Amino acid sequence: MNIDAKYINSIGMILTGCDSILEHPDWSSFAVVFDINEGHMASSGFIYVNDKIIPASASFANLGDKKALSNKIREFQQAVFEACGHKFVQLLIQMNSAGKIHIDFEFDNPKRWNMGPANYRAMREQLRPAFD
Repeated sequence: MNIDAKYINSIGMILTGCDSILEHPDWSSFAVVFDINEGHMASSGFIYVNDKIIPASASFANLGDKKALSNKIREFQQAVFEACGHKFVQLLIQMNSAGKIHIDFEFDNPKRWNMGPANYRAMREQLRPAFD
């Protein structure tokens, strides 16, 4: 799949300004899962600060355009659809403080990266970015 990196870079830049990241300036990496359907988008994930793991979401209290991130993700979803004929229902974005970004898509299972009491601890580690 050949997708313009501008989408990934823009999403990464916007995410580094989210409230959770700004509250933890010593973050080493983060992982955020976006659940996307036609009328709604939600996010959940974790910030990794040394040995600490902090629950996080992609929320913005001080962003002028509160829909900038969701609009960019929807543009990205459309670009992926045009490239491969499928829309993703979940998007995983992992990033480290050096600016490396990894993304993964889920096209079929809208619960692949869902978190709840039964799998919360496992998901914290499963989503932890591992950049080599």
